[in-house]
Amino acid sequence: MKRYPQYLWFVVLALLLICTGCSKEGETEDGNNQPVKAEGFYVKGLENINARVEFDVEVDAAGTYTLHIMAFNYSKGTATGSLYVNSQRQSQLGFQEQSNWSEEVVQVSLAAGINQIAFQRDASDNGQFYLDYIEID
Repeated sequence: MKRYPQYLWFVVLALLLICTGCSKEGETEDGNNQPVKAEGFYVKGLENINARVEFDVEVDAAGTYTLHIMAFNYSKGTATGSLYVNSQRQSQLGFQEQSNWSEEVVQVSLAAGINQIAFQRDASDNGQFYLDYIEID
């Protein structure tokens, strides 16, 4: 499998620069209005129905890969978001209420070549969360 950390960061940065719900390094607040330090850029605005962020990833061979998602739930209770791979909804992810960034890990099936991974706020999703980055193993 090819690793493209610089490529992924470039895609994330490009998305962040064009999306309207993006923030730069600074203070965020958790559900108890406590400040939480964020490093670099992260995506916000995923509390809006149909809000979406997309990542293009490339793998050498088709197969099941581990997707690491760094997120921060700033709502009360569990926040949910829908995971799409190549335009097909895979699952609804649940981000537990917390006071800091945490990693969610899921398995995804990818085709050889370039794949699109997207996180979207569907009507069936709830809560609010920030998305920092993803990694594929």
